[in-house]
Amino acid sequence: MKIIRKNLEERCRIICVSDIHGRCGEFAALLEKCGYKAGVDYLFILGDLVEKGSHNIETIRLAKSLSEQSDRVVVLKGNNDTMCGYMAFSDDRERFMKRLESRPKNTFCEMAQTIGITDLGDNFDEKRQRTAEAYSDELDFLEQLPLALETDGHIFVHAGIENRSDWENSDMWTFLSAPWFLRSSHPLEKYVVVGHFPTYNFSRSGNTNFPIIDREKRIIGIDGGCEVKWAGQLNAFIINKNGGEYSYETVFMPLSDGKTVKKDWVSPNTVIYCDYEKDHLEILGEDGDFLQVKIIRSGKVGRIPKCMTGNWNGALHGWINLNSFVSVKVGETFYQYGNIGKYAFGIHENGQVGMIPQDCI
Repeated sequence: MKIIRKNLEERCRIICVSDIHGRCGEFAALLEKCGYKAGVDYLFILGDLVEKGSHNIETIRLAKSLSEQSDRVVVLKGNNDTMCGYMAFSDDRERFMKRLESRPKNTFCEMAQTIGITDLGDNFDEKRQRTAEAYSDELDFLEQLPLALETDGHIFVHAGIENRSDWENSDMWTFLSAPWFLRSSHPLEKYVVVGHFPTYNFSRSGNTNFPIIDREKRIIGIDGGCEVKWAGQLNAFIINKNGGEYSYETVFMPLSDGKTVKKDWVSPNTVIYCDYEKDHLEILGEDGDFLQVKIIRSGKVGRIPKCMTGNWNGALHGWINLNSFVSVKVGETFYQYGNIGKYAFGIHENGQVGMIPQDCI
């Protein structure tokens, strides 16, 4: 397995981005917002360049170009980056078509469409080969990406490592797909920086998509939920090295245009964390577009939009926290992602995810 090691100067800046998911324009805007200086700053991209978004080819080409311009740019492989390779080279027809059922919008199909192939069902092998040949440079770039990067103070990987001192020997799918890594542990002195799993999924995110720094476990999660969460964002996690000391800061890029708040509004409730996997919900009542529910595990009660719930394994689950209402003041910015009844849903300029009345903006 390919692992990169870099020796950094005593003083430098590292910009870390993960899980771009085909949002090329926002990625470029985020770098500009950070004041990224090619050849001066380090830029580490922690995987999942592609899938889910609509500009996957552009994203691959931008990341490839950046890495060719400077050896201070390192792009790692994520689980979604492997998808394109499987579809291009190794999936049989049945497996390929099965992927399309759950993900009709994907990188390889985007590539095929640019050369006039809209239906891969007929003459499958010939059409797939034509597409792979047309995009051999982009596919080779994705295939050759390393799995991890180690510096003097940090280890960077897409998803996680196994709890072992010889972390380099972790299973490949742990590097690529380990879920809930912030709930895991490792024996290393260095911090492990990961993407892959949106920080909003953890109570420690404080109802935001911002990076989480666990200083006790020496784990940092930076995935802002871009194209995974309805109100997701791209995070730039910036590491400033000054001798043997490190300081951290975050710059974030919403995926929606900002709107100016035109009147004050105070949230009527306190947000209640909801674990989308573990927390089964009991419906206590209905109120228009909302459900009044109780989290069975904790007994806490709150409101959640009906559209943000789902049933599986015989239980009701929630995709956002209960009582996700955000207080706003005149002149502030709210990034609106959509509407839920009379409420706008999105991200406040301070990073809080939730709802405000539509007449506030």
